[in-house]
Amino acid sequence: MALAVFVLGHIWRYRYDKFGWTTRSSQLYERRLLRIGSPLFHFGVLVVLLGHIGGLVIPKSWTEAAGISEHTYHIGAVVLGTIAGVATLGGLAILIYRRRTVGPVFSATTRNDKAMYVSLTVTIGLGLSATVAANLVGGGYDYRETISPWFRSIFSFRPDLDLMTGAPVLFQLHAVSALLLFAAWPFTRLVHMLTAPLGYLTRPYIVYRSRDSRLGTRPPRRGWERVG
Repeated sequence: MALAVFVLGHIWRYRYDKFGWTTRSSQLYERRLLRIGSPLFHFGVLVVLLGHIGGLVIPKSWTEAAGISEHTYHIGAVVLGTIAGVATLGGLAILIYRRRTVGPVFSATTRNDKAMYVSLTVTIGLGLSATVAANLVGGGYDYRETISPWFRSIFSFRPDLDLMTGAPVLFQLHAVSALLLFAAWPFTRLVHMLTAPLGYLTRPYIVYRSRDSRLGTRPPRRGWERVG
């Protein structure tokens, strides 16, 4: 149901709310914290997303057939996943701090934004906690034997719930929080993830014309001749 809402919700939003399909950028209000928090969050979450695709979508047998041992995969996934998770959570903390402490940015924050930030923080925090608790503090947990097959079974409309019963509680909570986030995704500013500003590469120049018919007393500078 959550994945269906994710897909159909984006289609509905794009069809009936194109003008609302925006990040509602607040860069004009404050830039110093944004220059730090935004790259940390976006690059971190990109690595996290790629790691989830590799771990959940690609079966374990495929990586082994490619010559990547389970030990090598596990070390790479834990190290990169932990670094990316810390960067994502740190960037998100800076963005939340900026949105709360900078007056104009806080004034432009809606209840929808606040709920989105809470959902993002909970989902990312649970994912990072599950990784640290299971692999760095505990004895390790091979989620590709249980959670990954369960995730793939959803798309065949035959989810194998037994695969999730033995998973650690933090992994189960992370999966639930992620599904709730996906269900809310189409109705938040997160829709900009599916948008690429390719039109900027081909759009024509914007011509600005003065509304005042008088040219003024000073001659125009070269290269800024009046049009029309």
